[in-house]
Amino acid sequence: MKKLLIILGLVSSLLVPFSCSTGKKSESLITDTVKIDSLSTSNATNQSPETNSRETDTTSFTSFIELFQQTDATLPGWAIESFLEMENIGHVNAKDILETDPVYVVLFVHSMPVGPGIDKLYAATFTQGKLISKMELGSSYPSSGPDGGGMDYAYSYNSKNHILTVTNSSIDWDEQSQQEITTEKIQLFQITNEGNLTNPRAYPEVSERLLGKNELTGKTKEELMIMRNEPFAVYGYIFKNKFLKNYFEDKGWYNPQFDNVNDQLSEVEKANIKLIKEVENSM
Repeated sequence: MKKLLIILGLVSSLLVPFSCSTGKKSESLITDTVKIDSLSTSNATNQSPETNSRETDTTSFTSFIELFQQTDATLPGWAIESFLEMENIGHVNAKDILETDPVYVVLFVHSMPVGPGIDKLYAATFTQGKLISKMELGSSYPSSGPDGGGMDYAYSYNSKNHILTVTNSSIDWDEQSQQEITTEKIQLFQITNEGNLTNPRAYPEVSERLLGKNELTGKTKEELMIMRNEPFAVYGYIFKNKFLKNYFEDKGWYNPQFDNVNDQLSEVEKANIKLIKEVENSM
């Protein structure tokens, strides 16, 4: 009997740890994934040193930014809906990361299944993982020749002055020459420390719409001169006039490259420049 009790005791001691290992895991072995809504782009998880398991939180801002490490990567639904705050219609592809400090600035393309397909370029800014602003910058779709025009865009970024330059090209069919004619419009966007996209130009309306003479009333001759020449500066004209040269070289977006940019001016710009010049000469 004594020998039997000893054997039963040994069997019992072997069964106890085995039954514990098949039960619920202890809290110290559970790995919790932390949702990261910060500017950090490194993976972060809370995990016990007793385990090598690692989980990825696909709803974190870190995971969202990592998608932009691969240009033209397709963004999944959770990234579009959670961070870009858009409905998942069409395809959205990552483009560039322009800024990471003090805010994140990213570019992405929304491809819409309309006609031959339209690609829309957007910029989005974030702080602490939250969307601050989102702006459409340009569109791209193929030209259809004599039946209609097309659109395209290009962009560049000056990281020193935080200036995003977007060139939108319109492709139209010219009946007289029987060929496509391309005209370009340049837009400037400055990214503030708060993450807002603003136009750094003093007089952007000269390029955006036809002005009325009453809008020029009260401006000095010096202001009118700057207003009239600002479109030339945007297209990279090299000023010979000392006053204009000094004024525009003080602007972070000005990049002097050309001796003549007349062919770059839009019809709206040409009309406004003519009007401003008339008012300037009458003073």
